[in-house]
Amino acid sequence: MASFPSHSHSPSPAGLSPENDNNPQPRRSSRTSLHDAPAAAHSSRPPSRDPEDEAAHSSEINTDDDVPVEVLVKHLLAAKQSLSSMTLVLRANDLATSARQMHEESVILSAQTEFLRHGILEEMRILQQVRRGMQRAYDIGTRDFKQIIRDLDTINKRLENIMDILRNTTVESVFRQPGEEGPKCLLDFIDIKVVEQVRDALKVSVDELQAAKTSFDGDLLRFDTDLRTLTDALAAAASLANPPDTTDGLYPPDQRSIPSLLSTMSEGSHLMAEHLSSLTRHFDMCVTAVRTTEGGAALARRRAAEATFSSSTSSSSHHHHELPAVSISGIIPSQETTSPSSFEPMDPLDRHELLSIVLRDASEVDDVVADIHTVLSQMTASHSSLASFFSSVRSRHAATLSCFALLEEIGARVSTSYISAETEFVARWEDEKEAIAENAGRMEELQRFYEGYLDAYDGLVLEVKRRKQVEEKIEGVWKKARREVDKLVEADKRDREYFRLEVGDYVPADLGGMRGVIRKKMGKKRE
Repeated sequence: MASFPSHSHSPSPAGLSPENDNNPQPRRSSRTSLHDAPAAAHSSRPPSRDPEDEAAHSSEINTDDDVPVEVLVKHLLAAKQSLSSMTLVLRANDLATSARQMHEESVILSAQTEFLRHGILEEMRILQQVRRGMQRAYDIGTRDFKQIIRDLDTINKRLENIMDILRNTTVESVFRQPGEEGPKCLLDFIDIKVVEQVRDALKVSVDELQAAKTSFDGDLLRFDTDLRTLTDALAAAASLANPPDTTDGLYPPDQRSIPSLLSTMSEGSHLMAEHLSSLTRHFDMCVTAVRTTEGGAALARRRAAEATFSSSTSSSSHHHHELPAVSISGIIPSQETTSPSSFEPMDPLDRHELLSIVLRDASEVDDVVADIHTVLSQMTASHSSLASFFSSVRSRHAATLSCFALLEEIGARVSTSYISAETEFVARWEDEKEAIAENAGRMEELQRFYEGYLDAYDGLVLEVKRRKQVEEKIEGVWKKARREVDKLVEADKRDREYFRLEVGDYVPADLGGMRGVIRKKMGKKRE
């Protein structure tokens, strides 16, 4: 008949480690368990035997029948205590089931996380496009602002230059009003308050542009802060996909090794169940052996009671991981110890085979139990490693959900604040640009007017000089004409006096009117 599954004390790796790239595989039994063919132990004997074989067989039976009942009871109690490993098998099954459930949950969470992450990245690309559009509007405004400042500086410089010329040009005394004291310049004859008013209006417009630019710049900085915060949050969420090393020094599994590790845990759980099944069959055979031995049942009850009492008295002072002491109550009832039928005779050949299997398998019970402990330890370590990984998956999913909530907040600010800020900036920019262009045009008009004023004054000076020259020429002509007239008048006097002396004595007095006519004509000519 067959015996226990093969076992080993060398533990297989519980999880992935740098020294073990391949996933550990649970040990499969190399031979069938103790009771693969339980019916064979109680089957009928072969129909006939040779005399020599019968003699040899009788010798073997006598040898096995010499097994003391105390040994059989000892093996029975050890087999019963080994069945307490059932809790370990159940624990292994719970670990394997929990690992599968965590894996299923992690697959769902990972898919949701990747979907959310992909959507967040797409939304971030849209937000970055919006940010670039806002930056273009800001750059255009900044470039226009610099150009406006340069143009205003140029216009103001030309205006200042012409005003300096007017300020340095002294008005000649010929153009001043009688009674005015002190020299005056051309600038004194114009109202410069207009220039100050235009400059003040331009300053207000420039300040408004600067305020709009500063406000929009603050919105851009806040937008950048939001994008940077979201980017950092996504990076932090992605880093959670790589959990730290576990406390026992094992490396956490990666996504590709998890199916193999789950399969290893499942196979380990099955192997532990097979071990437990073998221990159960061994226990059944021990019970049969004790029952078929004279006095075995009573001794088994007594030894079980002693073991139970010893365990209860020492449990308060010892804390260890050994299996608790057990009784065989329910397996060998108390009435069997006093009943005349408590002894169950058995066919000598079957008893011989039964005792030989019990004795052989009894030496392997401790190794099988130790192997169960080893496999459970491996599964516990693997489960701890997987739990660390699944915890990181859940943490990454929660962090990604936080990123999505942050994205919603940023999206709300974009629609209600950032885009409206860009619209307001562009509108204010255009309005102030129109106001600046209008006032800059007035400055240019003032400049042209002052230039015309200066040119007019220069022309006025030349006109005065021209008129003065004409008057001087006229005066010269008049002086020359007076001299000629005076000569004519003087010659006329002499001629009249000569005429009077020649004919005056002979001309009657009433004819003297002729003299007044001549004098009147001469007077008109002089004038």
